This record gives sequence, structure tokens and C-alpha cells, in this order.
Amino acid sequence: MMLSFGEAVRRFYGNYVNAEGRAQRSAYWWVQLYQLILIVVFCIIILMAEGGLSLIEATATMTTFDEFTVQWADLGFSGKAATYCILIFSLVNFLPGIMLNIRRFHDLDRTGWLVLFFFIVSNLPVIGIIASLVNIVWFIFPGTEGPNKYGPDPLGPNTDVFG
Repeated sequence: MMLSFGEAVRRFYGNYVNAEGRAQRSAYWWVQLYQLILIVVFCIIILMAEGGLSLIEATATMTTFDEFTVQWADLGFSGKAATYCILIFSLVNFLPGIMLNIRRFHDLDRTGWLVLFFFIVSNLPVIGIIASLVNIVWFIFPGTEGPNKYGPDPLGPNTDVFG
């Protein structure tokens, strides 16, 4: 059974520190969509705020923190509020995001330590882009059918792994 958008987000926050078990594709991709939508909304607010566009344009050429602080001072209240919202949202979602990735690897019958591997490798120049793409493609594949060493199949009949 494919999870609904709301159910996937509910399970994401309900399993805040749970690395046990498995997460099906819909649990992973609905959460990615949810996070993308919120970040895009906050970015639009930043762009629409007074000084928002000039901040974004200047970011590409900034070389010192002082240049950033000058642009930040010109950013309107709504832009600053949206920036803080992105920061808080990112911090709140950091740990459950790691746990969801671990459970997604478990669904593929792989160790959760791959999350750490992909995190490290994705920060390397050039190789990081390839590693990130491999990780995304890997998560597109369905999990193993039936139970595996990480738990029962979340798509199996009458399974409510994270109830």
C-alpha cells in the first residue's frame, strides 16, 4: 500500500529518532516533496522581500562576511523571517531526515551506514555530484519483497511497521 502524502509526513515526524525497520519509496518521496514545497515557499518570500533579489544576486559575488552583512541589513523583515524559518525547518528536519534515509536503505536490504558514506562522498568535488545522483537513483528502486534482516515488508499484507 502506497502511503498518502499526509501519512508519510506524519510517520516522518513520528519516527523522529527511529532508525529501525524499513521505509517504502512513498514514505521517502512524499517527505522530499513536502520539504521542497516549504523551502520553495520560503525562498519565494525571501525573493519578494525588500532587498531579497539583491541579496540573492550579490551572493554569487560575495567574498567576505562583511559583504553579506551589508546585504543582510538591507533585507526586509519578511525576508529575514523566512530565512530564519528555513534555518529552523532545516535543523528540525535534520535528524528525522537521517533516520528516514537509514530506513530507506534498510528497505533496500542495505546498511544504514551508507547514509554516512554518501554524506561524506557527496561533499567531494565532482565525485559528490555523481554520488548524489547514485543515491537518488538508488532510492527510486523498490525495496526487497518480503521480510529482510531489517524487518517485514512495509508493502506486505497487513503490515503497519511504523503504526
